[in-house]
Amino acid sequence: MDIQREKIPTPLWRKYWYVPVVILLIFSTYKFKSFMGNASFIVKQNELVTAVVEQGRFQVNVRATGVLKPVYIRWVSAQVSGRVEQAFVKAGAHVDKGQILMQLSNPELHRELEKARWEFEAKKAENYAAYIALESQLLDLENSVVEADYSYQSSKLKLDAETQLIEQKNATVSALDYQRSQLSVKQQNQYWLSQQQKVEKMKASLLASKTAQQARLGLVENNYQRIKDQVDALAIRATTDGVVQQVSLALGEQVQVGGSVALIADQRSLFAELQVQENKVSDIALGQTVVVDTRSNKIFGEVIRIDPAVNAGMVQIDVQLSSELPNDARPDLTVDGLIEVSNIADALYVKRPVFAPRYSDAGLYKLTNNKEFAQKQSVQLGQSSVNQIQILSGLIVGDEIIISDTSSWQEHQEVMIN
Repeated sequence: MDIQREKIPTPLWRKYWYVPVVILLIFSTYKFKSFMGNASFIVKQNELVTAVVEQGRFQVNVRATGVLKPVYIRWVSAQVSGRVEQAFVKAGAHVDKGQILMQLSNPELHRELEKARWEFEAKKAENYAAYIALESQLLDLENSVVEADYSYQSSKLKLDAETQLIEQKNATVSALDYQRSQLSVKQQNQYWLSQQQKVEKMKASLLASKTAQQARLGLVENNYQRIKDQVDALAIRATTDGVVQQVSLALGEQVQVGGSVALIADQRSLFAELQVQENKVSDIALGQTVVVDTRSNKIFGEVIRIDPAVNAGMVQIDVQLSSELPNDARPDLTVDGLIEVSNIADALYVKRPVFAPRYSDAGLYKLTNNKEFAQKQSVQLGQSSVNQIQILSGLIVGDEIIISDTSSWQEHQEVMIN
């Protein structure tokens, strides 16, 4: 027998239980949306660093480190070999040109000098004796010329007298004697002329002999002078005014020809050698102003040379110092340099954000007026200094941007600041 069961109706709350849940979700979503706005990421305020866009004079500087170097520097070297007998100066001493730095000893060189001196004196005596002998021969020849002249004149007088008698048809002079007189005059004249030629030849010979003797004497004298100069060079002297930077030899040391003795620099004339990172050299040009900091003073200068080569990622920049050198300026002093690349009178700029390279388009987060949100903004960047960068477009004066690291949420267009 079937028993008819009474059908119990389902409560509405069970039938439509999901409706309150949906309503709650919609309400929560609405509240969250109203709270978050269009932000898709939340960042903590205490983790952010911000900066405000400013307008005004914008200086682009490149910072570098380096040392001061002397413009005029000389290595003093030994001209002769020897052993250091005495040292007169040490590093740091101020010396004048010609001042003795060290005294070397070389006994062999002194013996060679004495030998060369005696050879020179002997050669001078030999030359003098040769000159006297040649001049004596010349004097004899000149006397012969005088005697020949006398004989010629005597024969000519006799011939002239006989000619007058012959013209007067005086029989005192025979024709034979007259012809003999004519022949004698010709002979005496020829002899006189030949003696004159001998004198001229002797004078030329004497001059040539003197020249040859003088040349041979010059060789001996040059050798003597060379050794004398070498002995004088045992006293090593400063080649310029300045301060001794380094002394390479100690007492008792042996030095060879050309060996380094001392380094002398002029401390009154210095320049700066700065090392600049290779990626910053493109902005540097000749003539740019540089401020060199010695830690206690500042010196002004300008760029005079840019090394074309890169060494270990650095490029050397030479700076000519134009202002007066302070007392603490000295060679090899470590200094900092600030090179002024450009100076823009009216520009937009801001503190340099992280990962914001110069001359690039970057996505920077600009804070809203209530500073509760930050929206990603496309910004065109220009030149950069040590800690600032120029804004070409995308921001205006007074805009506040996030300059700390935003790489972990760069894909979000808007973030909420909590």
